[in-house]
Amino acid sequence: MEVFLVVKKSTDLTSAGVPWSDVPDFVLPHVEWIDNRSGPAEQALPPLDQEPIPPVLYTLSRLHEDRPRGSKPMLDVHGAKSRLENCRPGAWLISPFTGWKWAKWPDGQLRVDAL
Repeated sequence: MEVFLVVKKSTDLTSAGVPWSDVPDFVLPHVEWIDNRSGPAEQALPPLDQEPIPPVLYTLSRLHEDRPRGSKPMLDVHGAKSRLENCRPGAWLISPFTGWKWAKWPDGQLRVDAL
């Protein structure tokens, strides 16, 4: 007698292929940030004539040579890019993953600790 085990595969997986239900609670906020679980920003900023781009975004340098590198910064920028993807220049956020401040600059680039 042959017995077949049917395994129901979840299509709701993390980017690492782990079912969301198996992600431990203590890392869930970080995994949600990395995988952009909440999606891009839902509310649009006011038009540029009502809320101009902060002047500081025009004055800061592009990248610092000693900027953080490695997996944590790469994961953080991935989450920030996902959230600011459909936003206009001048939009910013504070990462719940690292606490870094990300901003979308006038040229469309995403930069850290601009604010």
